[in-house]
Amino acid sequence: MIIQALLARQKRRGGYLTSADLHEVASEQAVPLHRIQSLISFYPYFRTQPPPKLEVHICRDMSCHLKGSVVLTEQVQKWTAQEYGQQVEVCGVSCLGRCDRAPAALLNEQLYVGRNASQLRQVISAYMQGDPLPTDSDLAWSKHNVQPWDMDIYSGSSNYDTIRHYLKSPDPQDVISALETAGLLGMGGAGGRAFKKWSEVQEAIGTEKFVVCNADESEPGTFKDREILLTKPYLTIEGMILAGLVVGARQGWVYVRHEYTEQIASLRTEIHRARQLGVLGHNLLDSGRSFELEIFVSPGNYICGEQTALIEAMENNRAEPRIRPPELVTNGYRNQPTLLSNVETFAWVPAIMNRSKGQWYADQGRKQGPWVGGEADKMRGKRLFSISGDVRHPGVYEVETGISLGELIDQHCGGMAEGKQIIAVALSGPSGGLVPAKIPLELLSRRFVETCGKKGTTEFDIRELPLDINISRAIGLMIGGGIVVYGTGANVIAEAVACSRFFSRESCGKCVPCRIGSQKITYIGEQLLRGELSKAELPVLRETTRELSQVMTATSICGLGQVASNPVRSLFDYFPKLVDQACEVHTKKQ
Repeated sequence: MIIQALLARQKRRGGYLTSADLHEVASEQAVPLHRIQSLISFYPYFRTQPPPKLEVHICRDMSCHLKGSVVLTEQVQKWTAQEYGQQVEVCGVSCLGRCDRAPAALLNEQLYVGRNASQLRQVISAYMQGDPLPTDSDLAWSKHNVQPWDMDIYSGSSNYDTIRHYLKSPDPQDVISALETAGLLGMGGAGGRAFKKWSEVQEAIGTEKFVVCNADESEPGTFKDREILLTKPYLTIEGMILAGLVVGARQGWVYVRHEYTEQIASLRTEIHRARQLGVLGHNLLDSGRSFELEIFVSPGNYICGEQTALIEAMENNRAEPRIRPPELVTNGYRNQPTLLSNVETFAWVPAIMNRSKGQWYADQGRKQGPWVGGEADKMRGKRLFSISGDVRHPGVYEVETGISLGELIDQHCGGMAEGKQIIAVALSGPSGGLVPAKIPLELLSRRFVETCGKKGTTEFDIRELPLDINISRAIGLMIGGGIVVYGTGANVIAEAVACSRFFSRESCGKCVPCRIGSQKITYIGEQLLRGELSKAELPVLRETTRELSQVMTATSICGLGQVASNPVRSLFDYFPKLVDQACEVHTKKQ
Protein backbone atom coordinates (compact mmCIF):
# COMPACT_ATOMS: atom_id res chain seq x y z
CA MET A 1 0.00 0.00 0.00
CA ILE A 2 1.59 3.23 -1.20
CA ILE A 3 0.08 5.49 1.46
CA GLN A 4 1.32 3.28 4.28
CA ALA A 5 4.79 3.23 2.72
CA LEU A 6 4.80 7.04 2.57
CA LEU A 7 3.62 7.34 6.17
CA ALA A 8 6.38 5.01 7.35
CA ARG A 9 9.05 6.96 5.48
CA GLN A 10 7.78 10.31 6.73
CA LYS A 11 7.90 9.03 10.30
CA ARG A 12 11.46 7.72 9.92
CA ARG A 13 12.56 10.95 8.24
CA GLY A 14 11.26 13.04 11.14
CA GLY A 15 8.05 14.47 9.76
CA TYR A 16 8.58 15.07 6.06
CA LEU A 17 9.35 13.42 2.72
CA THR A 18 12.26 14.18 0.42
CA SER A 19 12.41 13.86 -3.34
CA ALA A 20 14.54 10.76 -2.84
CA ASP A 21 11.79 9.24 -0.65
CA LEU A 22 9.21 9.80 -3.38
CA HIS A 23 11.40 8.24 -6.05
CA GLU A 24 12.19 5.24 -3.83
CA VAL A 25 8.53 4.58 -3.05
CA ALA A 26 7.63 4.90 -6.73
CA SER A 27 10.34 2.38 -7.61
CA GLU A 28 9.39 -0.05 -4.83
CA GLN A 29 5.68 0.09 -5.69
CA ALA A 30 6.33 0.02 -9.45
CA VAL A 31 4.22 3.12 -10.14
CA PRO A 32 5.04 6.36 -11.98
CA LEU A 33 6.21 9.29 -9.86
CA HIS A 34 3.12 11.34 -10.68
CA ARG A 35 1.00 8.78 -8.76
CA ILE A 36 3.04 9.50 -5.65
CA GLN A 37 2.83 13.25 -6.19
CA SER A 38 -0.95 13.08 -6.61
CA LEU A 39 -1.24 11.47 -3.17
CA ILE A 40 1.02 13.77 -1.18
CA SER A 41 -0.65 16.82 -2.74
CA PHE A 42 -4.10 15.58 -1.67
CA TYR A 43 -3.56 14.40 1.91
CA PRO A 44 -2.67 17.19 4.37
CA TYR A 45 -0.64 14.94 6.66
CA PHE A 46 2.21 14.62 4.15
CA ARG A 47 4.95 17.27 4.13
CA THR A 48 7.74 17.79 1.60
CA GLN A 49 9.68 20.32 3.66
CA PRO A 50 11.24 19.85 7.12
CA PRO A 51 8.71 20.79 9.81
CA PRO A 52 9.46 23.52 12.35
CA LYS A 53 10.77 22.49 15.74
CA LEU A 54 7.23 22.58 17.11
CA GLU A 55 3.89 22.22 15.35
CA VAL A 56 0.84 23.35 17.32
CA HIS A 57 -2.51 22.26 15.88
CA ILE A 58 -5.63 23.56 17.66
CA CYS A 59 -9.11 22.27 16.86
CA ARG A 60 -11.46 24.92 15.47
CA ASP A 61 -14.73 22.96 15.23
CA MET A 62 -17.97 22.79 17.20
CA SER A 63 -17.29 22.20 20.92
CA CYS A 64 -13.75 23.56 20.66
CA HIS A 65 -15.03 26.57 18.74
CA LEU A 66 -17.70 27.05 21.41
CA LYS A 67 -14.98 27.02 24.08
CA GLY A 68 -12.99 29.76 22.35
CA SER A 69 -10.41 27.79 20.36
CA VAL A 70 -10.24 30.34 17.53
CA VAL A 71 -9.29 33.15 19.90
CA LEU A 72 -6.92 30.75 21.66
CA THR A 73 -5.21 29.99 18.35
CA GLU A 74 -4.80 33.68 17.54
CA GLN A 75 -3.32 34.40 20.97
CA VAL A 76 -0.82 31.54 20.76
CA GLN A 77 0.07 32.43 17.16
CA LYS A 78 0.86 36.03 18.08
CA TRP A 79 2.94 35.06 21.10
CA THR A 80 4.96 32.32 19.37
CA ALA A 81 5.65 34.59 16.38
CA GLN A 82 7.19 37.15 18.74
CA GLU A 83 9.08 34.65 20.87
CA TYR A 84 10.22 31.97 18.42
CA GLY A 85 9.52 33.15 14.88
CA GLN A 86 9.41 30.31 12.37
CA GLN A 87 10.60 27.71 14.88
CA VAL A 88 6.99 27.25 15.98
CA GLU A 89 4.01 26.81 13.64
CA VAL A 90 0.52 27.38 15.07
CA CYS A 91 -2.65 26.75 13.09
CA GLY A 92 -6.27 25.70 13.41
CA VAL A 93 -7.27 22.23 12.24
CA SER A 94 -10.44 20.23 11.83
CA CYS A 95 -11.93 18.18 14.67
CA LEU A 96 -9.45 16.10 16.68
CA GLY A 97 -12.10 13.88 18.28
CA ARG A 98 -11.71 15.17 21.84
CA CYS A 99 -14.87 17.30 21.98
CA ASP A 100 -15.54 16.18 25.57
CA ARG A 101 -12.41 18.04 26.76
CA ALA A 102 -12.47 21.12 24.57
CA PRO A 103 -10.44 22.89 23.44
CA ALA A 104 -8.15 20.20 22.07
CA ALA A 105 -4.68 20.62 20.61
CA LEU A 106 -1.80 18.55 19.27
CA LEU A 107 1.79 19.66 19.89
CA ASN A 108 4.07 17.59 17.65
CA GLU A 109 1.21 15.06 17.66
CA GLN A 110 1.11 14.97 21.48
CA LEU A 111 -2.37 15.53 22.89
CA TYR A 112 -3.35 18.48 25.07
CA VAL A 113 -6.93 19.08 26.15
CA GLY A 114 -8.75 21.79 28.06
CA ARG A 115 -5.75 24.14 28.14
CA ASN A 116 -5.98 27.93 28.00
CA ALA A 117 -3.48 30.22 26.28
CA SER A 118 -1.35 30.65 29.40
CA GLN A 119 -1.07 26.91 29.96
CA LEU A 120 -0.16 26.24 26.33
CA ARG A 121 2.49 28.96 26.47
CA GLN A 122 4.05 27.25 29.51
CA VAL A 123 4.20 23.90 27.69
CA ILE A 124 5.67 25.52 24.59
CA SER A 125 8.27 27.48 26.57
CA ALA A 126 9.41 24.39 28.45
CA TYR A 127 9.76 22.40 25.24
CA MET A 128 11.68 25.14 23.45
CA GLN A 129 14.07 25.25 26.44
CA GLY A 130 14.80 21.55 26.07
CA ASP A 131 12.20 19.78 28.21
CA PRO A 132 10.33 16.81 26.69
CA LEU A 133 6.71 17.23 25.72
CA PRO A 134 4.32 15.64 28.23
CA THR A 135 0.92 14.51 26.96
CA ASP A 136 -2.67 14.19 28.10
CA SER A 137 -3.95 10.63 28.00
CA ASP A 138 -7.24 9.45 26.53
CA LEU A 139 -6.95 6.29 28.62
CA ALA A 140 -6.53 8.15 31.91
CA TRP A 141 -9.63 10.19 31.09
CA SER A 142 -11.60 7.11 30.09
CA LYS A 143 -10.83 5.19 33.29
CA HIS A 144 -12.35 7.92 35.43
CA ASN A 145 -15.19 9.16 33.22
CA VAL A 146 -16.67 6.30 31.16
CA GLN A 147 -19.22 4.05 32.83
CA PRO A 148 -19.47 0.27 32.17
CA TRP A 149 -21.42 -0.70 29.06
CA ASP A 150 -23.76 -3.64 28.41
CA MET A 151 -22.03 -3.86 25.05
CA ASP A 152 -18.97 -5.31 26.79
CA ILE A 153 -20.01 -8.87 27.58
CA TYR A 154 -16.43 -9.69 28.57
CA SER A 155 -16.04 -6.89 31.13
CA GLY A 156 -12.55 -5.88 30.07
CA SER A 157 -10.80 -8.85 28.47
CA SER A 158 -12.20 -11.06 25.71
CA ASN A 159 -11.90 -14.82 25.31
CA TYR A 160 -13.46 -14.50 21.86
CA ASP A 161 -16.23 -16.92 22.83
CA THR A 162 -18.32 -15.88 19.83
CA ILE A 163 -15.61 -17.07 17.44
CA ARG A 164 -15.04 -20.27 19.41
CA HIS A 165 -18.74 -21.17 19.36
CA TYR A 166 -19.12 -20.36 15.69
CA LEU A 167 -16.14 -22.47 14.60
CA LYS A 168 -17.54 -25.47 16.46
CA SER A 169 -20.75 -25.30 14.44
CA PRO A 170 -20.49 -22.81 11.54
CA ASP A 171 -23.87 -21.50 10.43
CA PRO A 172 -23.76 -18.20 8.52
CA GLN A 173 -27.54 -17.96 8.29
CA ASP A 174 -27.84 -18.29 12.06
CA VAL A 175 -25.66 -15.20 12.51
CA ILE A 176 -27.51 -13.20 9.87
CA SER A 177 -30.85 -14.17 11.44
CA ALA A 178 -29.61 -13.02 14.84
CA LEU A 179 -28.65 -9.64 13.40
CA GLU A 180 -32.10 -9.38 11.82
CA THR A 181 -33.83 -10.28 15.08
CA ALA A 182 -31.75 -7.70 16.91
CA GLY A 183 -32.57 -4.97 14.41
CA LEU A 184 -28.96 -3.75 14.50
CA LEU A 185 -28.45 -0.67 12.36
CA GLY A 186 -25.27 0.85 11.01
CA MET A 187 -23.89 3.24 13.62
CA GLY A 188 -21.88 5.38 11.22
CA GLY A 189 -24.77 7.68 10.32
CA ALA A 190 -26.66 6.08 7.43
CA GLY A 191 -28.52 3.64 9.67
CA GLY A 192 -28.70 0.77 7.18
CA ARG A 193 -29.75 -2.69 8.37
CA ALA A 194 -26.69 -4.69 9.33
CA PHE A 195 -28.13 -8.11 8.51
CA LYS A 196 -28.98 -7.00 4.98
CA LYS A 197 -25.45 -5.82 4.28
CA TRP A 198 -23.90 -9.02 5.68
CA SER A 199 -26.32 -11.11 3.61
CA GLU A 200 -25.61 -9.19 0.41
CA VAL A 201 -21.83 -9.58 0.77
CA GLN A 202 -22.25 -13.26 1.59
CA GLU A 203 -24.31 -13.80 -1.57
CA ALA A 204 -22.17 -11.59 -3.81
CA ILE A 205 -19.97 -13.25 -6.40
CA GLY A 206 -16.24 -12.47 -6.32
CA THR A 207 -12.83 -14.10 -6.46
CA GLU A 208 -12.23 -12.87 -2.90
CA LYS A 209 -14.06 -10.82 -0.29
CA PHE A 210 -13.01 -8.25 2.32
CA VAL A 211 -14.14 -6.77 5.62
CA VAL A 212 -13.33 -3.13 6.44
CA CYS A 213 -14.03 -1.19 9.62
CA ASN A 214 -14.46 2.56 9.24
CA ALA A 215 -12.69 4.01 12.30
CA ASP A 216 -11.87 7.34 10.69
CA GLU A 217 -14.40 9.17 12.95
CA SER A 218 -13.69 12.70 11.76
CA GLU A 219 -17.22 14.08 12.13
CA PRO A 220 -17.02 17.06 14.53
CA GLY A 221 -18.81 16.30 17.79
CA THR A 222 -18.35 12.53 17.42
CA PHE A 223 -15.92 10.54 19.56
CA LYS A 224 -17.72 7.36 20.63
CA ASP A 225 -15.61 5.05 18.46
CA ARG A 226 -12.52 6.53 20.09
CA GLU A 227 -13.60 4.97 23.39
CA ILE A 228 -14.38 1.55 21.92
CA LEU A 229 -11.04 1.35 20.14
CA LEU A 230 -9.18 2.46 23.25
CA THR A 231 -10.74 0.30 25.98
CA LYS A 232 -12.69 -2.44 24.18
CA PRO A 233 -10.96 -3.09 20.84
CA TYR A 234 -11.65 -6.82 21.22
CA LEU A 235 -15.37 -6.23 20.60
CA THR A 236 -14.83 -4.65 17.20
CA ILE A 237 -12.11 -7.17 16.31
CA GLU A 238 -14.34 -10.12 17.24
CA GLY A 239 -17.23 -8.65 15.26
CA MET A 240 -14.96 -8.30 12.24
CA ILE A 241 -13.61 -11.85 12.53
CA LEU A 242 -17.14 -13.26 12.71
CA ALA A 243 -18.14 -11.10 9.75
CA GLY A 244 -15.24 -12.50 7.75
CA LEU A 245 -16.22 -16.07 8.58
CA VAL A 246 -19.88 -15.46 7.71
CA VAL A 247 -19.40 -13.62 4.40
CA GLY A 248 -16.39 -15.65 3.26
CA ALA A 249 -13.63 -13.05 3.62
CA ARG A 250 -10.06 -13.90 4.58
CA GLN A 251 -8.74 -10.36 5.03
CA GLY A 252 -9.88 -7.32 6.98
CA TRP A 253 -8.66 -3.81 7.78
CA VAL A 254 -9.39 -1.24 10.44
CA TYR A 255 -9.12 2.16 8.75
CA VAL A 256 -8.29 4.55 11.60
CA ARG A 257 -7.46 8.27 11.76
CA HIS A 258 -3.81 9.05 12.50
CA GLU A 259 -4.67 11.38 15.43
CA TYR A 260 -5.84 8.34 17.44
CA THR A 261 -2.36 7.25 18.52
CA GLU A 262 -3.41 5.54 21.77
CA GLN A 263 -6.24 3.81 19.95
CA ILE A 264 -3.92 2.53 17.23
CA ALA A 265 -1.59 1.15 19.88
CA SER A 266 -4.52 -0.51 21.66
CA LEU A 267 -5.69 -2.11 18.41
CA ARG A 268 -2.23 -3.43 17.61
CA THR A 269 -1.85 -4.93 21.07
CA GLU A 270 -5.23 -6.66 20.84
CA ILE A 271 -4.63 -7.92 17.31
CA HIS A 272 -1.39 -9.49 18.53
CA ARG A 273 -3.22 -11.08 21.49
CA ALA A 274 -5.95 -12.46 19.21
CA ARG A 275 -3.30 -14.08 17.04
CA GLN A 276 -1.72 -15.67 20.11
CA LEU A 277 -5.12 -17.02 21.14
CA GLY A 278 -5.48 -18.60 17.71
CA VAL A 279 -8.66 -16.72 16.78
CA LEU A 280 -6.94 -14.51 14.20
CA GLY A 281 -4.63 -15.44 11.38
CA HIS A 282 -4.16 -18.78 9.59
CA ASN A 283 -6.18 -21.88 10.47
CA LEU A 284 -8.29 -20.41 13.29
CA LEU A 285 -8.38 -22.85 16.22
CA ASP A 286 -7.43 -25.68 13.81
CA SER A 287 -10.69 -25.20 11.93
CA GLY A 288 -9.19 -24.81 8.49
CA ARG A 289 -10.65 -21.28 8.29
CA SER A 290 -8.45 -18.18 8.15
CA PHE A 291 -8.92 -14.45 8.68
CA GLU A 292 -6.19 -11.84 8.90
CA LEU A 293 -6.60 -8.30 10.19
CA GLU A 294 -4.44 -5.23 9.65
CA ILE A 295 -4.56 -1.54 10.49
CA PHE A 296 -4.65 1.12 7.80
CA VAL A 297 -3.63 4.50 9.23
CA SER A 298 -5.40 7.37 7.48
CA PRO A 299 -3.27 10.22 6.09
CA GLY A 300 -6.02 12.70 6.97
CA ASN A 301 -8.98 14.51 5.40
CA TYR A 302 -12.57 14.35 6.62
CA ILE A 303 -13.69 12.99 3.26
CA CYS A 304 -11.86 9.74 4.06
CA GLY A 305 -14.73 8.87 6.37
CA GLU A 306 -17.04 8.56 3.35
CA GLN A 307 -17.09 4.85 2.65
CA THR A 308 -16.19 4.89 -1.04
CA ALA A 309 -13.52 7.58 -0.52
CA LEU A 310 -12.04 5.37 2.22
CA ILE A 311 -11.78 2.49 -0.23
CA GLU A 312 -10.15 4.78 -2.79
CA ALA A 313 -7.50 5.70 -0.19
CA MET A 314 -6.86 2.03 0.52
CA GLU A 315 -6.37 1.48 -3.21
CA ASN A 316 -3.61 4.13 -3.34
CA ASN A 317 -5.80 6.85 -4.83
CA ARG A 318 -6.91 10.31 -3.81
CA ALA A 319 -9.86 9.92 -1.42
CA GLU A 320 -12.51 11.12 -3.84
CA PRO A 321 -15.94 9.46 -3.49
CA ARG A 322 -17.12 7.05 -6.14
CA ILE A 323 -20.34 7.28 -8.10
CA ARG A 324 -22.77 4.59 -6.97
CA PRO A 325 -24.02 2.11 -8.02
CA PRO A 326 -22.27 -0.27 -8.03
CA GLU A 327 -22.27 -0.59 -4.25
CA LEU A 328 -19.39 -1.76 -2.08
CA VAL A 329 -21.20 -4.99 -1.20
CA THR A 330 -20.55 -6.15 -4.76
CA ASN A 331 -17.73 -3.88 -6.00
CA GLY A 332 -15.69 -2.61 -3.09
CA TYR A 333 -12.00 -2.98 -2.31
CA ARG A 334 -10.14 -4.18 -5.44
CA ASN A 335 -13.57 -4.28 -7.12
CA GLN A 336 -14.52 -7.25 -4.93
CA PRO A 337 -17.45 -7.73 -2.50
CA THR A 338 -16.65 -5.74 0.65
CA LEU A 339 -18.42 -5.49 3.98
CA LEU A 340 -17.70 -2.03 5.36
CA SER A 341 -19.22 -0.96 8.69
CA ASN A 342 -18.63 1.37 11.60
CA VAL A 343 -16.64 0.55 14.77
CA GLU A 344 -19.74 0.47 16.98
CA THR A 345 -21.71 -1.68 14.52
CA PHE A 346 -19.10 -4.45 14.69
CA ALA A 347 -18.69 -3.98 18.45
CA TRP A 348 -22.34 -4.86 19.17
CA VAL A 349 -22.10 -8.23 17.39
CA PRO A 350 -20.60 -10.27 20.30
CA ALA A 351 -23.35 -9.14 22.70
CA ILE A 352 -26.03 -9.88 20.10
CA MET A 353 -24.71 -13.39 19.44
CA ASN A 354 -24.10 -14.31 23.08
CA ARG A 355 -27.39 -13.03 24.49
CA SER A 356 -30.35 -14.97 23.09
CA LYS A 357 -29.25 -14.58 19.46
CA GLY A 358 -30.37 -11.00 19.06
CA GLN A 359 -33.54 -11.00 21.19
CA TRP A 360 -31.84 -9.36 24.18
CA TYR A 361 -30.69 -6.48 22.01
CA ALA A 362 -34.10 -6.12 20.37
CA ASP A 363 -35.75 -5.87 23.79
CA GLN A 364 -33.62 -2.93 24.93
CA GLY A 365 -35.31 -0.09 23.05
CA ARG A 366 -38.08 2.20 24.28
CA LYS A 367 -41.71 1.82 23.25
CA GLN A 368 -42.32 3.49 19.93
CA GLY A 369 -45.63 5.10 20.85
CA PRO A 370 -47.33 7.42 18.39
CA TRP A 371 -44.19 9.05 17.00
CA VAL A 372 -44.43 7.60 13.51
CA GLY A 373 -48.12 7.01 13.04
CA GLY A 374 -49.05 4.83 16.00
CA GLU A 375 -47.18 1.73 14.88
CA ALA A 376 -47.07 -1.01 17.49
CA ASP A 377 -43.41 -1.96 17.04
CA LYS A 378 -41.00 -0.76 19.68
CA MET A 379 -37.63 0.79 19.06
CA ARG A 380 -34.83 -1.76 19.19
CA GLY A 381 -31.51 -1.93 20.91
CA LYS A 382 -29.02 0.33 22.60
CA ARG A 383 -26.36 2.60 21.17
CA LEU A 384 -23.64 5.04 22.10
CA PHE A 385 -23.91 8.80 21.89
CA SER A 386 -21.11 11.33 22.05
CA ILE A 387 -22.43 14.50 23.64
CA SER A 388 -20.50 17.69 24.31
CA GLY A 389 -20.86 21.45 24.50
CA ASP A 390 -22.67 23.23 27.31
CA VAL A 391 -23.54 20.16 29.40
CA ARG A 392 -22.16 19.48 32.86
CA HIS A 393 -20.53 16.12 32.03
CA PRO A 394 -19.77 15.70 28.30
CA GLY A 395 -18.80 12.19 27.28
CA VAL A 396 -19.83 8.89 25.69
CA TYR A 397 -22.98 7.25 27.03
CA GLU A 398 -24.62 3.91 26.26
CA VAL A 399 -28.41 4.36 26.27
CA GLU A 400 -31.57 2.65 25.10
CA THR A 401 -32.62 3.56 21.59
CA GLY A 402 -35.40 6.11 21.83
CA ILE A 403 -34.33 7.80 25.05
CA SER A 404 -35.21 11.49 24.79
CA LEU A 405 -32.59 14.18 24.39
CA GLY A 406 -33.72 15.68 27.71
CA GLU A 407 -33.17 12.36 29.49
CA LEU A 408 -29.71 12.01 27.99
CA ILE A 409 -28.77 15.48 29.19
CA ASP A 410 -30.35 15.29 32.65
CA GLN A 411 -29.80 11.65 33.63
CA HIS A 412 -26.42 10.99 32.03
CA CYS A 413 -24.71 14.35 31.52
CA GLY A 414 -25.74 15.81 34.88
CA GLY A 415 -27.84 18.49 33.21
CA MET A 416 -26.82 21.68 31.50
CA ALA A 417 -23.71 23.59 32.50
CA GLU A 418 -24.39 25.86 35.45
CA GLY A 419 -26.68 28.77 34.70
CA LYS A 420 -27.35 27.77 31.07
CA GLN A 421 -30.44 26.79 29.14
CA ILE A 422 -30.55 25.16 25.71
CA ILE A 423 -30.69 27.67 22.88
CA ALA A 424 -29.56 25.36 20.06
CA VAL A 425 -28.57 21.75 19.42
CA ALA A 426 -26.56 20.09 16.66
CA LEU A 427 -28.09 16.60 16.55
CA SER A 428 -25.68 15.13 14.01
CA GLY A 429 -22.46 17.06 14.29
CA PRO A 430 -22.48 19.83 11.66
CA SER A 431 -24.34 17.67 9.14
CA GLY A 432 -27.85 18.43 10.36
CA GLY A 433 -27.28 22.09 11.05
CA LEU A 434 -28.50 23.66 14.30
CA VAL A 435 -32.03 23.47 15.65
CA PRO A 436 -33.53 25.64 18.41
CA ALA A 437 -34.85 24.57 21.80
CA LYS A 438 -38.41 25.05 20.50
CA ILE A 439 -39.18 24.23 16.86
CA PRO A 440 -42.32 25.63 15.21
CA LEU A 441 -44.48 22.69 14.16
CA GLU A 442 -44.89 24.00 10.63
CA LEU A 443 -41.17 23.35 10.08
CA LEU A 444 -41.51 19.64 10.88
CA SER A 445 -42.97 16.87 8.74
CA ARG A 446 -46.71 16.99 8.13
CA ARG A 447 -47.02 13.35 9.19
CA PHE A 448 -45.47 14.12 12.56
CA VAL A 449 -47.64 17.18 13.12
CA GLU A 450 -50.82 15.30 12.25
CA THR A 451 -49.91 12.34 14.44
CA CYS A 452 -48.37 13.99 17.46
CA GLY A 453 -49.20 17.66 17.36
CA LYS A 454 -51.05 18.42 20.55
CA LYS A 455 -54.11 20.56 20.21
CA GLY A 456 -53.18 24.15 20.84
CA THR A 457 -49.43 23.42 20.67
CA THR A 458 -47.45 25.37 18.11
CA GLU A 459 -43.91 24.29 19.04
CA PHE A 460 -41.98 21.07 19.56
CA ASP A 461 -39.62 20.95 22.54
CA ILE A 462 -36.32 19.51 21.29
CA ARG A 463 -35.77 17.90 24.71
CA GLU A 464 -38.66 15.54 23.90
CA LEU A 465 -37.00 14.22 20.74
CA PRO A 466 -36.57 10.41 20.87
CA LEU A 467 -32.98 9.59 19.95
CA ASP A 468 -33.83 7.14 17.21
CA ILE A 469 -32.67 7.55 13.63
CA ASN A 470 -35.93 6.47 12.01
CA ILE A 471 -38.18 8.54 14.25
CA SER A 472 -35.97 11.58 13.78
CA ARG A 473 -36.25 11.21 10.03
CA ALA A 474 -40.03 10.85 10.30
CA ILE A 475 -40.14 14.09 12.28
CA GLY A 476 -37.94 15.83 9.73
CA LEU A 477 -34.66 15.97 11.64
CA MET A 478 -31.26 14.34 11.27
CA ILE A 479 -29.62 12.50 14.16
CA GLY A 480 -26.16 10.95 14.36
CA GLY A 481 -23.72 9.68 16.95
CA GLY A 482 -22.43 13.12 17.93
CA ILE A 483 -24.60 15.72 19.67
CA VAL A 484 -23.41 19.22 20.57
CA VAL A 485 -25.53 21.34 22.92
CA TYR A 486 -25.30 25.14 22.85
CA GLY A 487 -26.40 26.98 25.98
CA THR A 488 -27.26 30.51 26.95
CA GLY A 489 -24.66 32.97 25.73
CA ALA A 490 -23.56 31.02 22.66
CA ASN A 491 -23.45 32.93 19.39
CA VAL A 492 -25.62 30.67 17.25
CA ILE A 493 -24.76 32.45 14.00
CA ALA A 494 -21.03 32.18 14.70
CA GLU A 495 -21.37 28.47 15.53
CA ALA A 496 -23.35 27.74 12.36
CA VAL A 497 -20.82 29.64 10.24
CA ALA A 498 -17.98 27.67 11.86
CA CYS A 499 -19.75 24.46 10.82
CA SER A 500 -20.19 25.78 7.29
CA ARG A 501 -16.48 26.67 7.10
CA PHE A 502 -15.68 23.10 8.10
CA PHE A 503 -17.52 21.68 5.09
CA SER A 504 -16.04 24.29 2.75
CA ARG A 505 -12.50 23.42 3.87
CA GLU A 506 -13.06 19.66 3.81
CA SER A 507 -14.70 19.40 0.39
CA CYS A 508 -12.51 17.19 -1.78
CA GLY A 509 -13.38 19.38 -4.78
CA LYS A 510 -14.49 16.58 -7.07
CA CYS A 511 -18.08 17.84 -7.43
CA VAL A 512 -18.32 21.42 -8.70
CA PRO A 513 -21.65 22.14 -6.96
CA CYS A 514 -20.15 21.09 -3.62
CA ARG A 515 -16.83 22.84 -4.14
CA ILE A 516 -18.32 26.15 -5.24
CA GLY A 517 -21.64 25.93 -3.42
CA SER A 518 -20.08 25.30 -0.01
CA GLN A 519 -17.86 28.37 -0.47
CA LYS A 520 -20.77 30.55 -1.57
CA ILE A 521 -23.03 29.50 1.30
CA THR A 522 -20.21 30.02 3.79
CA TYR A 523 -19.63 33.50 2.38
CA ILE A 524 -23.31 34.33 2.90
CA GLY A 525 -23.06 33.14 6.50
CA GLU A 526 -19.93 35.18 7.08
CA GLN A 527 -21.62 38.30 5.73
CA LEU A 528 -24.47 37.71 8.13
CA LEU A 529 -22.04 37.18 11.02
CA ARG A 530 -20.17 40.39 10.24
CA GLY A 531 -23.40 42.39 10.06
CA GLU A 532 -22.96 43.19 6.37
CA LEU A 533 -26.45 42.22 5.19
CA SER A 534 -29.50 44.44 5.20
CA LYS A 535 -33.08 43.29 5.67
CA ALA A 536 -33.77 44.18 2.06
CA GLU A 537 -31.22 41.58 0.93
CA LEU A 538 -32.58 38.77 3.11
CA PRO A 539 -35.32 37.42 0.82
CA VAL A 540 -32.92 37.06 -2.09
CA LEU A 541 -30.15 35.47 -0.02
CA ARG A 542 -32.58 33.16 1.73
CA GLU A 543 -33.83 31.94 -1.64
CA THR A 544 -30.27 31.71 -3.00
CA THR A 545 -29.28 29.53 -0.06
CA ARG A 546 -32.29 27.28 -0.58
CA GLU A 547 -31.59 26.89 -4.29
CA LEU A 548 -27.91 26.16 -3.70
CA SER A 549 -28.89 23.59 -1.11
CA GLN A 550 -31.26 21.85 -3.52
CA VAL A 551 -28.64 21.72 -6.29
CA MET A 552 -25.90 20.46 -3.96
CA THR A 553 -28.19 17.80 -2.50
CA ALA A 554 -29.27 16.60 -5.93
CA THR A 555 -25.89 16.60 -7.68
CA SER A 556 -23.18 15.87 -5.11
CA ILE A 557 -21.76 12.37 -5.23
CA CYS A 558 -21.34 11.94 -1.48
CA GLY A 559 -22.97 12.97 1.75
CA LEU A 560 -20.64 15.92 2.40
CA GLY A 561 -22.00 17.90 -0.52
CA GLN A 562 -25.54 16.86 0.33
CA VAL A 563 -25.36 18.30 3.86
CA ALA A 564 -22.81 21.11 3.49
CA SER A 565 -25.52 23.75 3.16
CA ASN A 566 -27.37 22.67 6.32
CA PRO A 567 -25.58 24.86 8.91
CA VAL A 568 -26.31 28.18 7.20
CA ARG A 569 -29.67 27.06 5.85
CA SER A 570 -30.72 26.11 9.39
CA LEU A 571 -30.14 29.72 10.43
CA PHE A 572 -32.70 30.96 7.91
CA ASP A 573 -35.13 28.13 8.70
CA TYR A 574 -34.95 27.92 12.49
CA PHE A 575 -33.49 31.20 13.74
CA PRO A 576 -35.22 33.97 11.74
CA LYS A 577 -35.20 36.38 14.69
CA LEU A 578 -31.42 36.08 15.09
CA VAL A 579 -30.99 36.62 11.36
CA ASP A 580 -33.20 39.70 11.49
CA GLN A 581 -31.24 41.08 14.45
CA ALA A 582 -27.97 40.60 12.57
CA CYS A 583 -29.38 42.55 9.65
CA GLU A 584 -30.60 45.30 11.99
CA VAL A 585 -26.96 45.78 13.03
CA HIS A 586 -26.13 46.53 9.40
CA THR A 587 -29.04 48.97 9.13
CA LYS A 588 -27.86 50.86 12.23
CA LYS A 589 -24.32 51.05 10.83
CA GLN A 590 -25.69 52.70 7.72
